Amino acid sequence: MRRKENRKAKLYHVVAVFVLLGMALTTVSYYGNKVQSGSRAYIGGESEWSKAQKESSINLMHYLRTEDERDYRNYLKSLQVIFGDRISRRELFLPTPDLKRVRRGFIQGNNHPDDVDEMIWLLRNFSSLDEIENALNIWASADQIVDESRVLAEDIHRKVQTGSLDVVSKEEYSNQIIEINERLTVAGQKFSEAMSSAARRFGEVIFWVNVFLSTTFTFFVAFYTVSYLRRLRGVNAKLFRSENKFRNVLDHSQDVIYQINIGSEKYDYMSSSVKDMLGFDAEEIMEGGPEMILQRVHPDDVDRMQERQEQNQSGNVEQTMVQDSEFRVKRADGTYIWVNNKRSIVHDSDGNPVSIVGNVRDISVHKHQMEKLDQSLNEKQTLLAEIHHRVKNNLAIVSSLIGLQKDEVDVSLKPAFENVQSRIKSIALIHEKLYEKTIFSEVELADYLRELSEMISKTYSSEENRITINLDVDDVKVDMISAVPVGLICNELLTNCFKHAFQDRKKGTITISLKDLGCYVEVSVSDTGAGLPEEFSLEKTQSLGVTLLQALTEQIKGELKAISDRGSRFILTFPVSGEAKNKAKKKTGS
Repeated sequence: MRRKENRKAKLYHVVAVFVLLGMALTTVSYYGNKVQSGSRAYIGGESEWSKAQKESSINLMHYLRTEDERDYRNYLKSLQVIFGDRISRRELFLPTPDLKRVRRGFIQGNNHPDDVDEMIWLLRNFSSLDEIENALNIWASADQIVDESRVLAEDIHRKVQTGSLDVVSKEEYSNQIIEINERLTVAGQKFSEAMSSAARRFGEVIFWVNVFLSTTFTFFVAFYTVSYLRRLRGVNAKLFRSENKFRNVLDHSQDVIYQINIGSEKYDYMSSSVKDMLGFDAEEIMEGGPEMILQRVHPDDVDRMQERQEQNQSGNVEQTMVQDSEFRVKRADGTYIWVNNKRSIVHDSDGNPVSIVGNVRDISVHKHQMEKLDQSLNEKQTLLAEIHHRVKNNLAIVSSLIGLQKDEVDVSLKPAFENVQSRIKSIALIHEKLYEKTIFSEVELADYLRELSEMISKTYSSEENRITINLDVDDVKVDMISAVPVGLICNELLTNCFKHAFQDRKKGTITISLKDLGCYVEVSVSDTGAGLPEEFSLEKTQSLGVTLLQALTEQIKGELKAISDRGSRFILTFPVSGEAKNKAKKKTGS
């Protein structure tokens, strides 16, 4: 786990380095392009500035020659381009510049709107650079020359309006206009050179930064590639050793491991252990395919195996994988062996089944042992059934003897004989139930109570007193240890109901309830008779019947309650088994 975390941490570090280098290259390229764009925008803006400056000079020369007011207005209009750039430059260097005013000024200077943001960003961040500072000084000095041109134009305009402009003055003014134009042209060239120098300097810095970052990036790529190739060779070596190890396991396993391609229905793999199991080489089995195995299946198992194969071909592969298949197959020497075939599905990345992987094991010895165990079990079951049958018959004989003896004793003793006879019949009924079933460890308590109540009802019912029995029973099974005591307790309770509850009544109802409470079972016997005597108590009453009830209840670790309310009701609660009782105690915290 720690090694896996270390590999993951190294991978994160490598990725972080590559991300940082990539971000650095991207950042340098972004700001480099921004600086270059800003520099080119100022050089382009200088051409618009120079164009406007020359137009202003030409318009002023025309005005000097024609004295036409329109030429003077054209002169002033040409200066608006120069004044726009001046407004932006001065606003940018204020403590809190108005960037909207700066943008309007640059656009007034005929700069492209898409270049304005780069122009603003360049001056705000790199105005202290020597080349850009030099360009700004040249720009400021050029503005002073423009102011000289404007003062000269106002002087010419004033003399034109006063009519005092003569030929000598025109010649002198013309020379001054030419001189100012030449000075502004030189200033524009110097400004462009300064900005070009700044752009070249930025380009060189960006170039060498990119060279450094690219070299670093290349170094890391090369280093990581070499490291990855080394690890890859190590992983391949481990995979090779692992493959050899698992191949040795498969080749030396006594079980046959195979893989079938679902699409082609051919073997993709067959372990060499098939030679020891069936006597055929793996290549021979793979060439023959599943049909070769099916042809060698025992005739009694063919239909079942063909049904499995048809289910595979019908696309119901998942369902056929749920259960193992056991069948007999003929070896190369003609003998049959029992095999167990366990299979599982291999899915592709989309979850579709692509192949079946199986494990075939020779279970011939196991089958022979199971046959012997089944034979022995059948013998024991037959013997046990015979024992229960004989016990039931013996109890019936004892009951008959008691019945014969009952006719010869005093009338006062007959009830005692009848009680003993009833108890013996209830035990015999349990053995009869066990004899009728193939499982001798459990008694279906609902059926037992139904037959016991019918037997007692036939014994004590008459035309004078008609007693109805209602059954409300769940499907509950109890073991032999609990069945006999529960049967005797129910026999005692039902007998008492018939004997004592309805002595002065011709009609009545007895209700038998059987409820499954999980780890416990509840049996209740209630009647609509006279009810229990006021002094009655299970703990204090010393009669034989009550003593027997208490002893039997204690034997099954149960609890018996007696309730007298519009009749009598006895409730017996007992655990299903000792283990179930322990679980119930843990659950309830008792």
